[in-house]
Parts: sequence; C-alpha cells; structure tokens
Amino acid sequence: MRFENLDAQTLEQIGTPEAQAAARLLVQNQQVQHGYRSGDRLQIVVWDEEPFPVEVRIKDGQLTSMCSCSQVEGQEVCPHVLALLWSWVEEPGRFLDRAELKERLKKYSKKDLLEIILDLADRVPEVRGVLKEEGQELDEILESIDHLIDDVGTGNLEPAEAEDKLRRTQSWADRLAQAGQLADARVIYFYLLDNLLGLEERLKQEKLFSPTLKTDLFEEYCQLIYEDRHLEHDLVQQELEQLENREAVTRGDLDLSEVKQKFSGSG
Repeated sequence: MRFENLDAQTLEQIGTPEAQAAARLLVQNQQVQHGYRSGDRLQIVVWDEEPFPVEVRIKDGQLTSMCSCSQVEGQEVCPHVLALLWSWVEEPGRFLDRAELKERLKKYSKKDLLEIILDLADRVPEVRGVLKEEGQELDEILESIDHLIDDVGTGNLEPAEAEDKLRRTQSWADRLAQAGQLADARVIYFYLLDNLLGLEERLKQEKLFSPTLKTDLFEEYCQLIYEDRHLEHDLVQQELEQLENREAVTRGDLDLSEVKQKFSGSG
C-alpha cells in the first residue's frame, strides 16, 4: 500500500464507528494542524484538549501508527490517527513534503533563514518552546532520561505518564537526525531503549512499558545504524552487545539478527 492508494472507502473500514465519528469531528473543527510528509510517513498535530503529535507510516505494505493519547486500547486505532488519515484523504496538499521543504530552504541565505526563524518565534509560541529544547546538549538529554527512569523505578511517576515524556525525548532525537546529527540521535535512541528494558528487568515487569514504544525505539535505532555513513563501529558494537544481553532480546521480543548482519557487512 502507498499513501496515494488510500481512499475514503478503505479508510471507513479502519477503527470503530465511535472513533470514526470523533475523527471526522476533529477534522471538521480544524483541530488537525501542521501536516508533514517524509517518505513513507505522515505526521500531524491533533488538538484535542491538548496537542497530540500523531504519526502514521507504511511498512511492508501495512499501515502502522503512533499516538501518545490514552484512547489507544489493544489494537484499535484512536480518533487522532483516523483524523490524520482523513486529513490526508480529503486534502493531501495540506501535508508539507519535508524533502521538498529542505531543498527550498537550501536556496535561502543564512540571514534570510534567521529572519524567518525570528518571525516564526514572534508569531508562534510553540516555536519558542522548540528553540529552547534545541539548546539542550546531549548529556542533558541523557540525564533527563535517567531522571525519568529513576522516577518510574521509585514509583514517583506512572509508566503511562513517563511514556508521554519519553516520546518527547524521542522527538528531540528525530530532530537531531533530520539535522544530520545521526550519531547523537542514535545514542539517544539506544539510551532510551536500553534503560527501558533495564528497568523492566530490575522490576521483573516485562510489560511495564508498551510494546509499541519499545518496538518504535528499536526500529528507529536500527534505522539510524543503517543510514549513518560515518558510523562509530566500536561504539555501536558495544551497544549491540549490551542490547543482546537484555531479556527482551533473549526472549525474542526484539530481533537483533538483521541489524547485526547488516552492521557486520558494513564494517
């Protein structure tokens, strides 16, 4: 399946009638904003009392989705994901292609780009928040992960609430990757995944965090290994060996065989 092949008839078969109705209402009320397309994924922000970043991607011909809302239960698709899909089907032109945007921005001078950023910061409060986040050093991001994991381990933070905050950390890694800082992005993904798995082992709760979160972190970590042409082989080898000893890997929940094979071939 390709996004271009998705139509209303197909979309109506996805999710429950209640979720479909809620999704259509979100779209009609213009609560779906900031749509982006990047290769095989669509991203958007759905405002439903609070902003929910939503992502849908096509992998092996199948749709997979990610939303941090509490309405996700079992394998059901939440209204926010459906709202993204309806926005795409009804108005694909509202989704900005990141690759095209990147090429357009390359034509601007540094002075012009600075003026654009300052203008956005004046008019859009969220931009100011992003600029503050981007000022964080890698060590500060890793330290924030330590604090979150410690809070969950001591019972001061519920795992579901922690997942929301960990998703925000994941978004920082994604922005670093988009800026070409693949090594730092990979380190963050590894640190997130390894700490989550380590805490589950320590507390003897293999389902403390959602399988979706762990799978997303694992797949993105592997993808960053594949994409980085300047890979630090010794460091990545240590990371893979550490993950290989995690119970989630020995149980078969996460399969390192493919990434190890490709990594060995790139050495």
